[in-house]
This record gives sequence, structure tokens and C-alpha cells, in this order.
Amino acid sequence: MPVVASAQTADNAASAAAQVQPGSQPSPSAELLKPEQLEALVAPVALYPDELLANLLAASTYPLEVVQADRWLKERKSLKGEALRIEVEKQAWDDSVKALASTAEVLTMMSDKLDWTKNLGDAFLAQQADVMDAIQRLRTKAYDNKKLVTTKQQKVSVKTQEDKQVVVIEPAEPGTMYVPYYEPAAVYGAWPYAEYPPYYFGYPSYIGAGVVAAGLAFGTAWAIGRWGNYWGGGCNWGNRNVYVNHRNTNINTGWQHNAAHRQGVRYNNANVQQRFGNNNLKTGAADRMDFRGRDGNQVLRPDQGARDRAGDGAGDRGGPGDRAGDRAGDR
Repeated sequence: MPVVASAQTADNAASAAAQVQPGSQPSPSAELLKPEQLEALVAPVALYPDELLANLLAASTYPLEVVQADRWLKERKSLKGEALRIEVEKQAWDDSVKALASTAEVLTMMSDKLDWTKNLGDAFLAQQADVMDAIQRLRTKAYDNKKLVTTKQQKVSVKTQEDKQVVVIEPAEPGTMYVPYYEPAAVYGAWPYAEYPPYYFGYPSYIGAGVVAAGLAFGTAWAIGRWGNYWGGGCNWGNRNVYVNHRNTNINTGWQHNAAHRQGVRYNNANVQQRFGNNNLKTGAADRMDFRGRDGNQVLRPDQGARDRAGDGAGDRGGPGDRAGDRAGDR
């Protein structure tokens, strides 16, 4: 289903979204990422609640829709509550992107850190089980360090799924989602892979530095109850898959990528391109114009992969992603 976007939204997305740098373009037959590379990639979000994480992983495979949704929300800041949900429902985005419209800080982070988002989406499509395993390894480290614990914002438990012991994170109060912020070193301990330092996107200015330095800090409470089935998803750690929106996804079979929502963004892995590439090319002229930006500036180039680093320089703590700077190799 093509994405319907206004010319203004397309222009804003084109001018505001991060640009992929041609010098670091990976080959379509790029090798799979190593376990340590995957851990570095998922480090900023591994401690997200399962429902939020599932939607983020699915949405990362649709980077253009993430950008469009973020710009759309910024143009409609007056929309709140039920009125916002009704208008989001009318959009043609994937269900995972629609769900993240209710947690605007996360959507903005993904849009601002577009290279990282595309890297994550490419890895999830090519190595879904490996990505899920990397998340569990990091959760186990944080849990063993006593930094991942049950609080008034979240419930943390160790469960057995398919004979595997896994760490599960759930909202403490159904219908309310808190986004955690943390420094990798503070929660995971000393990072063992000097060659692949973890990505780190900072924290909002309303959270004190001391709180983050001590472990997990929590941002705004997002009311997700009114969004119904969009927040009916989660992670099936035993089968190493995710599911989003119970209306359209079976918990046992898991989420399935829909190439129509990819909107021309090139897949970074030859096997993934073979699975989805043919459908991916069937985008109309109007969609390609939105993809490139109507002023000729591209949102994300279809013939390029993402940069190896996320971040745009060490900045202030004005919002999520602002501190993803040059420190730790731009991660």
C-alpha cells in the first residue's frame, strides 16, 4: 500500500532526515554482522519493554515511513489523545510505525538516527534470530549487574521459553509505556569489544545526568491503552521472533516484513533482496518523488546502505539522540 504524504511532509522529511554517506556504502552481498557488532547495534534499545522493542524492530525495516511519520507528527502537534489516534489510523504506514506514533520520543530518535535505524532494520531482516540473541545477552548482563530490575515503571522477570532462560520486560501498569534511557557502561559494565563500541543516543534534558549515570532513567509516561491492538505485540524469545498488532500477526508465526512499506529503500543483504526485492521495486512515480524529496534532496538513497556510525556530534541533552556524538566512535 503506497504511503500518502503531503508535499510539505516530504519536503520536511527530505531536509531534516539524516543523509546516507556514499563513502561507506556496503555491498548488497555484505557479510552478516558478528555477534559483537549486533550487540553494539542493539545496545541503546535492548532494555526497552518487549512491546516497545517489538514495534521498534519491525518499524526499523521501514525507515522511510519512520521519517514520514515523525515529520507528520511534528506538523500536527495540536493533535492529542483519541483525535491523534484516529488521524494516525487513516495513514498508510505499517502497524508498527503507527504504534510508535503514540511514543513520539522513540519515533523521533529513529528518524534523527536514520543510519542506525536502517542498519538495525537490515540486520533484523537478515539475522532476526541473531539480533534477538544479542538483545538477550545484553539484558542478562544488565540483570546480573542489578541494573535491570522491577520498578514502578517496569516489571522485569526471568522466564523459560522453549527451554531457554530469557529476561522479559513488561510495563508495570498496562496501558502506560515508559521509555528507559541509560548509558551502556552504566548498565552493561565494561564493554568487551573495543573495535565495536556500543551506540549511545543520550537522554532528554529533563532527566538528570546523575540518574542516568546510576543506571536506568525513565522518560515520559505514554498512554498507550487507547491505541488498542497496535500495542498487542511483544517478543517470542523462545522462537526468536516478534509480533505486532494482534489483528494482523499470529503470536506463534510472528511478524512478517511487508516489502510494500519499504518504499524503494534498498536492502543491504543479497538474500534479503532476493526475498523481497521484486515487490520492493513496484513503487509509483509519486512514491519515488516522496522518497527522494520533492526538492531533489533524498530522504534516504535507495542505492546506498547506512553509515557505520550513528550520531551527529556531541551536543546538549535537548532530546533523545542529541548526545550520540563523537564519543565512543560516534556511537
